[in-house]
Order: sequence, then C-alpha cells, then structure tokens
Amino acid sequence: MSIEEKSLYKAAIVTGAARGIGREIALTLAKRGIAVGLCDISPDVRKTLEEIQSLGVACAAEVVDISNENDVERAYESISKTLGPIDVLVNNAGIGRLNALVDYSVSEWDQTFAVNVRGPFLLSQKVLPKMMEQKNGLIVNIASIWGLRGASGRAAYAASKHALVGMSKCLSEECHPYRVRVITLCPGNVLTDLANGTDADTTDWMHPKDVADVVGFLCEPGSRAIVRNTIEVNGWGRPPEFK
Repeated sequence: MSIEEKSLYKAAIVTGAARGIGREIALTLAKRGIAVGLCDISPDVRKTLEEIQSLGVACAAEVVDISNENDVERAYESISKTLGPIDVLVNNAGIGRLNALVDYSVSEWDQTFAVNVRGPFLLSQKVLPKMMEQKNGLIVNIASIWGLRGASGRAAYAASKHALVGMSKCLSEECHPYRVRVITLCPGNVLTDLANGTDADTTDWMHPKDVADVVGFLCEPGSRAIVRNTIEVNGWGRPPEFK
C-alpha cells in the first residue's frame, strides 16, 4: 500500500484501534501520511501497529483503559513522546449492551458511561492545551445514530451517546476561538463485533471503512470549512425514525 495524499495534520490518537471502526480509521489516517497513536484495552492493538508499520508510517500503540485517568496520562505521554504534538484525536472506543432499563445493573450503566463519555473527556483534556496553543487541531467523536434517537433496549448506550453529542457541541464552542475543529459523527448500522448475533437484515449495513473514509476526509484540505458539525453517516440503510 502507498501513501495516498497529504493531510492537514501530522499526528493522531485513535481509541478502540484494535478492531472494527477504530482499526480502519487508524489505517486510513496512516495511508494519508499521519503518524498514529493507537489505544485499546485489548493487546490486539499491536496487530494494528504492525499493519501501520508495514506502510512505513510512524506509529505507537498503548494498551489502555480510557476510563482510567492514570492510564490515559501514561498513554498520552508515551505516544506524544514518540510521535510529537498530537493534532488529531479520534474518540472511537465505545461499548454497548442491549437491555431493558430496569434490567441494567448499576455497574453496567456506570461502565457504559465511563467508556463512552468519561474516556473522550479525559483524552480531550490531554490533547487540547497543545492544540489551542498551536491554533490547529481536530477532535472527531464517534457517537451513534442512537445519540440522536431513542429505542427500546438501548437506554444506557443511547444516553451515553446523547451525552457525547452534547459534550461535543459545547466543546466545539469552547474550541472555536482557537481554530480547533470538533466534529461528531453519528453512524447508523455498521458491521462490527457489536452487530454479531443480530437478527436484523444487514444487507445495507455499512462496513467500518465507510466511517473511516469520512474521518479521513475530515483530515484533508478540502474539509477545512467543516468546523463544528454533528454528521449522520447512514450509508444506504434506512435511518431509524425519531422517537
């Protein structure tokens, strides 16, 4: 594989980079010549590291619990020491369980918010001072179509993604004077591990690369006018109705 084109940015951190959407985002950015720091709770993140190294692009990987403040501090310091100043953050890591609200345990509810909201909060706090100082940067938060809608059995996941969308909107206002872009992507149905075992017709579901390509575009010069947006990424699948 070859480097495809130049980017607005030089170094990125991508969470949830061991598989699925996160892995595809990391590879997509690397093919644009962006050095990539990979974060995941799974040691399989090192497989993504090897793939990116085969492209001849600088890369670092850390096994990290993004909901743990000490883990995030350690990972950020290690990655930025290896790759230099981070000017792109992709908060992709997320978890979700289907369950009626009355059947969630408190620990399941808290863990969902810890990964889906606290993690992006902690990482954004780490990268923003340098981005603001340089007046250049991009934060992409991967939310979900369920961060805009509601459905039975998705209370914890949808609530956490609504929270991420809300946090992103506030952060985009705070970052605007510093020319740091904050973009939220809300994908519809994607063929990832979270979709395994579904009884739904997956014919028109997107592949992880479909979402990754949107993130890749946001790093290209042609996207510089997209400054603070919440973007639905639905593919050809029919988006869920608002409820």
